Amino acid sequence: MRLLLDTSAVLHLAAGSLPPQATDVLRAGTPATISPVTPWELAIKVKGGKLTLPLPPLEYVISLTNRYRLAFSPASLDAPLLCAAADLPLIHRDPFDRILVATAIREQFAIVTPDRTIGSYPGVTTVW
Repeated sequence: MRLLLDTSAVLHLAAGSLPPQATDVLRAGTPATISPVTPWELAIKVKGGKLTLPLPPLEYVISLTNRYRLAFSPASLDAPLLCAAADLPLIHRDPFDRILVATAIREQFAIVTPDRTIGSYPGVTTVW
């Protein structure tokens, strides 16, 4: 199993507040990735005054990937993936989460997320 952390999971990881199941899976050495939508979503939250970070969003995510040995590929979004996200059933309307779901389906990731709606998509496994 490989993991894809959603934005909430990234913030919980940084705060040391991931739930035990997610923490155990990460500590077991399961390969984990952060999507390029995460710094984008963080930047929107910072700009809107909903979140304060100690570093600019991209630097924040890069520092976490280095600290926790997570993968991060800023170039992994492409037109087929974004169209696949748009083509998903309207179970979830958040575009960031839809991109994560499409990524998880294409790359066979389990998504680390507290969002129960994400797990409603056929073929998507969540960890929390």
